[in-house]
Amino acid sequence: MTSGRVRRSLHAASATLCAQGVTTDCGHLLCELIDRSCSLATGRSRGCRPNLVSKIVAPEVVEEVRALLAVIDPDVRDERVQKAAVRLAEIMRREALDDRPLLAYARIEEPEFAPALERLCVRRR
Repeated sequence: MTSGRVRRSLHAASATLCAQGVTTDCGHLLCELIDRSCSLATGRSRGCRPNLVSKIVAPEVVEEVRALLAVIDPDVRDERVQKAAVRLAEIMRREALDDRPLLAYARIEEPEFAPALERLCVRRR
């Protein structure tokens, strides 16, 4: 059982974590735009897998990512940006789970939007 003082300090600490400008533990700017927890983690180890799916990223996925990147402005923290960030994180996780790392693909095949994707999805330390 915690005392009232401890509960108040824990509440104050969690409120501090929600303040704008605080980085996430994971260090992804995209996760910071969403909710301060890691939204890119797939929960799967990087061991050997049978690789039964295509390694090619579908053109409609590339176009959706391009459109989402056009909406996401890390300096603007509104609902529109947050929805786009959530959708981008969903796509990144889905593609990673299917062994199609979207950031690696973008660095090779889509160099025009790779820097924006890197800014959002590479850990800042």
